[in-house]
Amino acid sequence: MTKTNKNIVVIGGESTEDMKCMTPIDEYIRSLTDKAHPTILYIPTANGDDPLKISDFIGKYENAGCVVTQLTFFTPPFPRAEHISSLIDQAEIIYIAGGNTRAMLATWREFGIINLLKEAWAKGKILCGVSAGAICWFDYGHSDSGGAFALISGMGLISGALCPHFSSEAEREASFIEFIHLKGIQPAYAVDDNVALHFKNGKYHKSIRNNASCNGYAISMVSPHVKSL
Repeated sequence: MTKTNKNIVVIGGESTEDMKCMTPIDEYIRSLTDKAHPTILYIPTANGDDPLKISDFIGKYENAGCVVTQLTFFTPPFPRAEHISSLIDQAEIIYIAGGNTRAMLATWREFGIINLLKEAWAKGKILCGVSAGAICWFDYGHSDSGGAFALISGMGLISGALCPHFSSEAEREASFIEFIHLKGIQPAYAVDDNVALHFKNGKYHKSIRNNASCNGYAISMVSPHVKSL
């Protein structure tokens, strides 16, 4: 019996320019399907269904030959349960936008999205996302969506914790390392903007970079605490 590989690609952050054109990370995600015209579902819950970001995402992936669908909760027509299930079932790639992680997860719990995403992962669909859309797949994510840095619970598809924007936001590194030590969490990962980490079957597999000067990291309980992947 052939084993179904489970792939999740997590992106530390992206620039305004990255949102408008295909990057090496985007091309890598697209390539994981082995299809010429994959269907990609964009879920922008974390950014409040921002219409400009939705438009930019659709534009760049459609120009790359993808079929793009979207699942929104804050703009009518509001989705019915059967419509949500259909969108997820039809997608080869599910891409989660960045924004407010706490608000996103609360909305998903209300609409039953978390269980549907876990089922999609089990079926081998490519899951990915940036910032909030990156940390949500882990046991814990380092987030400022509550107004201050905290570790918040995610969906637990990948063991351990993830910190996005590791080198680009002040105090991120120190805060994440402190939380990891206080709670004794391992494994722990961090990722810069312009970098993605590919997890295959729950384990770190590969780093993909839009910028060669940026990196992904394993965070250790002992010194040196930060090790490049």
